[in-house]
Amino acid sequence: MRIEAFIDRMLSTLFRYVEKTVLLLVGGMSLLAIAQVLMQIPVHGEIRLEDILLIFIFIEIMAMANVYFVRHAVPFTYPMFIAVTALSRLVVLQGKEVPISNLLYEGAGILLISISILIIRFSQRFSQDAQQSHNRSELKHLDD
Repeated sequence: MRIEAFIDRMLSTLFRYVEKTVLLLVGGMSLLAIAQVLMQIPVHGEIRLEDILLIFIFIEIMAMANVYFVRHAVPFTYPMFIAVTALSRLVVLQGKEVPISNLLYEGAGILLISISILIIRFSQRFSQDAQQSHNRSELKHLDD
């Protein structure tokens, strides 16, 4: 039994360090990607909206990695925000020759993800309020 506990602890430690290393790599690669985008601006001779949106995507990825370091969990809405930004960037990058149906699908995707974010945030708020109400009623019961 002691050997199993030791192995479990060792594997847990190993995975924790691997996880932190990969998160550092993700953050570092995001910084490098931002640097690459910034270095391309003089080549283009202008700051384009697509560059700014791409930088926002990398910043959101870095924020998601940071939240994971702090909370040891990533809220499900972070990847959804990244998806909205990525779809917005796709809309911006498309030229005028793209069929209107593509824009409608992409816009519908942005709308659906945004509604999903609202539902998740509302449900989290509702569940927290319900839990607090439940805790208050239990305390009231104990006082009686």
